Amino acid sequence: MKYSKIYMLGALMLAILSGCEKTGEAYKEYLKTGEVYYPGRIDSLSLLTGNLRGRIRFRMTSDPKVTLLKAFVRNSLSAGMIQIDIPIRTDEYSSIKEVDLPGLQETTYSISIRSYSGSQDSSRPVSASQFIYGSNYNSALANRVFSAFRFSDGMDSVVFRPEVNLPQPGNFYPMQLTEIVYTNAGGGMDTVRITPYENRAALPGIQNPGIVKYRTAYMPVENCIDLFYTSFAEVQYSRP
Repeated sequence: MKYSKIYMLGALMLAILSGCEKTGEAYKEYLKTGEVYYPGRIDSLSLLTGNLRGRIRFRMTSDPKVTLLKAFVRNSLSAGMIQIDIPIRTDEYSSIKEVDLPGLQETTYSISIRSYSGSQDSSRPVSASQFIYGSNYNSALANRVFSAFRFSDGMDSVVFRPEVNLPQPGNFYPMQLTEIVYTNAGGGMDTVRITPYENRAALPGIQNPGIVKYRTAYMPVENCIDLFYTSFAEVQYSRP
């Protein structure tokens, strides 16, 4: 029994020594490669939609070692990828930065951005996606409906049919404004704009008779960087 205990104790010591040797070897390998450095990532990335274009918006990293960003852009209609290099100025760290993306298609785009240091170490990616709008969306927009011309309190005005189911002011609504263009008495062109919450637009100094043109502007989503306009409609103005 005594010899059995000694044997078991010896075996245990050998196992411990073997484990220490393996741990030491692994630690030596770690010291050879060194600690892995990941450059600071950007923050709050968003892809803002527009009319066949987009805009990248993000907060720059505060890591001063970052000297370059690389944006990898893909769309749902193609298997290819576009790489965009974004150089960084020394005064841009921790600030909001925007980069325009022109010449896009009407489809969904995804974007991933990595930060790179001077040694070409790469951060983990930060990603965002958004649908980009174009002619298909634009062709489905409806102009406001003309109702009548009015003359009251010494002022001519054009009246439109009231919009229904409007949200409370301050909340997003796709219809942004209606633009009215008319010829004034001096022969020049004047433009007035009204919101969806307004049904009447004053036309001071309008030429009589004359033609009034109007169109309506929309945004498909909040923070869209472009307005989408309907085609102009025309109505003949004449006051007896």
